[in-house]
Amino acid sequence: MGKSYTPSTIKNMVLLGHQGVGKTSLIESLLFATKKIAKKGHITEGSTVSDYTKEEKKAAISIYSAVVPVEYQDYKVNVLDTPGFFDYVGEVKAALHVANCALLLVDATKGLEVGTKKAWKEIKKLNLPTMILVNKCEKENANFDRVVEQLNELMGAKVVPVVYPDGIASSFKGVVDVLNNSADSRYASVLDKISTYSNDDALVEKILMEEEVTPEEIRNGLKKGVSEANIIPVLACSVRQDLGIDVLLDYIVNYLPSADSKVEKDVKVDVNAPFSAQVFKTIVDPFVGKISYVLVHSGTLKRDLPIFNSTKQLKDKLGLVYTPFGKDQIEATEIVAGDIGIVTKVNSLDTCDTFCDMAKEVCFDPIAFPQPIVFYGVAVNNKNDDAKVGEGLKKAAAEDLSISVERNPETKQLVVGCQGQMHMDTIMDKIKTTYNVSCFTEDAKVPYRETIKGFADVEGRHKKQSGGAGQFGVVRIKFEPSEQDFEFVNDVFGGAVPTNFIPAVEKGLIEACKTGVLTGNPVVGLKATLYDGSYHPVDSNELSFKIAANLAFKEGCKKAKPVLLEPILNVTITVPSDYVGDVMSSISKFRGAVGEMQSVDDEQIINATIPQIEFSKCVIELKTLTQAQASFTSSFARYAEVPLMTAEKIIAAYKASQGE
Repeated sequence: MGKSYTPSTIKNMVLLGHQGVGKTSLIESLLFATKKIAKKGHITEGSTVSDYTKEEKKAAISIYSAVVPVEYQDYKVNVLDTPGFFDYVGEVKAALHVANCALLLVDATKGLEVGTKKAWKEIKKLNLPTMILVNKCEKENANFDRVVEQLNELMGAKVVPVVYPDGIASSFKGVVDVLNNSADSRYASVLDKISTYSNDDALVEKILMEEEVTPEEIRNGLKKGVSEANIIPVLACSVRQDLGIDVLLDYIVNYLPSADSKVEKDVKVDVNAPFSAQVFKTIVDPFVGKISYVLVHSGTLKRDLPIFNSTKQLKDKLGLVYTPFGKDQIEATEIVAGDIGIVTKVNSLDTCDTFCDMAKEVCFDPIAFPQPIVFYGVAVNNKNDDAKVGEGLKKAAAEDLSISVERNPETKQLVVGCQGQMHMDTIMDKIKTTYNVSCFTEDAKVPYRETIKGFADVEGRHKKQSGGAGQFGVVRIKFEPSEQDFEFVNDVFGGAVPTNFIPAVEKGLIEACKTGVLTGNPVVGLKATLYDGSYHPVDSNELSFKIAANLAFKEGCKKAKPVLLEPILNVTITVPSDYVGDVMSSISKFRGAVGEMQSVDDEQIINATIPQIEFSKCVIELKTLTQAQASFTSSFARYAEVPLMTAEKIIAAYKASQGE
């Protein structure tokens, strides 16, 4: 990486596609074609540049995003390799945030898969200039033309096939670049599409006037159309046989826009402007410490540079700076605007943080990471490992902002929120390997509540005599439902309970409300009216009346028709319209209720309420039913009564756990 580059010769290209289409292998072919590596690595051997972690080698899939620079001609293309499995969407979101263009990889034998459609949805949302590469054209069942038809259906007429397979799959021996072969029968069609969608008025006028159009004018029209996301070129290749890779490289450097096309917060990508950068990925290495991947927006990032963290409003200083190359970090003297670099051991920097020159403060928008949608409890086999596991999970959450970690204050359980079972398995594998601990997942405990639906009038009597001064307190309390969480009424007359002991009664009831009579969960919606009692002039004290109130509470709740309450979530599900029926059936199956629905393009946004205990199971089923095309957000709505049969099972399980 000794060559110097400018923003106009740097491209940050995100590589997207369904799992198994060949993204990681493509990077190996690009590096091999540019003589950066002498031999291509293989996923099954764990020898690729971009899949290098223990978890990726074990699973033989991409789990984390990786930055791999490809140098070709006078350009540096930072390829942001992304995982194809949907549970690792956080890695994809981070890569998309810093990319200024995209390459979408498609399998010629399978056509447009779910991952293709999801990737296109993200590309379309960001309006990223994009090219499509159809891989595996050498296979017997490859069908390039069918893929193009499917792309037209998904993306519209701006899809322009410019590089075709040379021959049918069974005799595939290379590719044909239509733009460099005007004798090709498809040339006129390609030219027509470029002129139509490039918004190049001069080119359109020449064609309409039937004037001769030069190859340079056609290429300029294509470049303009691609850079404005009005044209999506489609290319063919065989990564396995390294066919079409050189042509792909030519198209990447000639037609995809450079880093200086990206403008955020009115900050232009300019090496002469005041310095600004943003952290888009964090690795917490047990030996090196914090490793921050950054996109330099403006100016130049240099070692020992004083910085201002505008996100946290604090000053700091950089140490060494590096250029990423997969797992390797190559020490650099500077990282210029538009380029991607690494800084290490700057503990104040976290993912999404902006750091800049104090004289020109700017704060870039944070990455839109998805919120966790499924939750698991994490427990240890050895209590001595509890701190290690907790620390490991916090580091995992610092690396991936689509993960949440908290110790539930009510259940005391360590709870991890993530994107799915595979995501959780990866988290646990990493914790076990890194910290050599034995831990396991369990169902996340639900913070239930209890309340009463009836009325009770009870006495709480506490009397204790132990030779010296005794303890004595009697209270008579009416219990009934309330709109408030807890309501205390003092209705005592005639000094039956001395005024100075009334606060102790209230305090005793408040403490008692922390532990209900059904499942030991907090009690809400309770009104307690103290109306009578008795005391002893010597033996009565505050403790006696607190205990008496507690006894009255337990007896009163048992008699006042106690019921169990569960948290209900407001859930928004976005799903392709074809799956609406399946989604609604599933919501009902998990005791949910469907509310308002809204159509947006070819999708439906379904608002529903679902009990928290059912939500994770519902999500897992809906992912399967919709081929992982459903997306979810959730928030707490309210507490509602648990149906009787379900409540009986929960109460029975609680009593069994208490040895009752």
